[in-house]
Amino acid sequence: MKKTILVLTLLLAASLLLPAMAEQADMTGVKYTAKMRDTASLQTAPDNDAQSLGYVSAGHRVYILEVEPDWLKIRTMQGLEGYIRRGRLAETTAKAIDPAADPAYAAVPCTYLGWVKGEAPVLAAPEAGAQTLVTLYDGARVAFMDITDGWARLIYHRQYGYVDTRLLKEILPIGENMAALDRDMPLSAYTSFYRLGDVGSNLSRIENLGVASQRFGLYTLAPGDKLDFNAQIGPYNRKSGYLPANVIVKGEVAQGYGGGTCQVSSTLYNTVLQLPEIGILHRRAHGPSGAPYLPHGADAAVGTQTQNFIIQNRFPYPIRIDGTVQDGALTIAMYRAD
Repeated sequence: MKKTILVLTLLLAASLLLPAMAEQADMTGVKYTAKMRDTASLQTAPDNDAQSLGYVSAGHRVYILEVEPDWLKIRTMQGLEGYIRRGRLAETTAKAIDPAADPAYAAVPCTYLGWVKGEAPVLAAPEAGAQTLVTLYDGARVAFMDITDGWARLIYHRQYGYVDTRLLKEILPIGENMAALDRDMPLSAYTSFYRLGDVGSNLSRIENLGVASQRFGLYTLAPGDKLDFNAQIGPYNRKSGYLPANVIVKGEVAQGYGGGTCQVSSTLYNTVLQLPEIGILHRRAHGPSGAPYLPHGADAAVGTQTQNFIIQNRFPYPIRIDGTVQDGALTIAMYRAD
């Protein structure tokens, strides 16, 4: 009887130790921790056709090593490394291991703001002759993640895009330190891309992008001031200059004034994510699939009582927001206004 009790005691102790032992994962190179929302195939490469290493179950904790526009390189609790689609992750659970070194999950730090000279194709690879994703023309303004070997890199929908820097007439560095020296230098900036063409109500949607971007010019945010997107960039009606275009209502596509303004709020969200000094008071995603014109989990829906984007200026100086719309590129930048 005593032997049986001893065995049961040891088994119980072992079972209590298992979760703690499982938590001792290799943290080398880990940028974020998060939990899975859905079960996902773990691929050997960021490609749906790549070999599968198995599955990571919903609810399991994972360790994020790299963040790409549509994929994540992760390490499982068992130490297995591979790639999963970003949409399988519960992005609200993602936390930075070192917030001082790594930005908030989904943030894409942009380090340069450039203006096109003449004509500049955005290519799918940093090499002449690569597939053209979209063509930008003289004066188009674009935010870039970085510049390597003469190629400026950005995110086009859910893949990387590249512009030959010889096709840019001006390039400004981005960041708070630069803005402190010169108020023409942006604090942060981000570019998302919209669909061109006149199919359906798309031209009205493009017009709405411009109206919303122009309305940023009505406001300067003093320290502590808030920007309520629905209240200040709206109301979404004809009087404000908005046109009817496609909107999503309860999962269904319908016509509504201001259709497309979610792309403006979402681009602003990506601009704000780069600045911890801008507080995000309210933000709601479009849903599990996110917005296709942005990396997964990097959108902010507006247009209803529950769908709104509200931010607060926590800098010790005023800021202004500037938006431009040209050739498929919607760019939003934030500047010091003192």
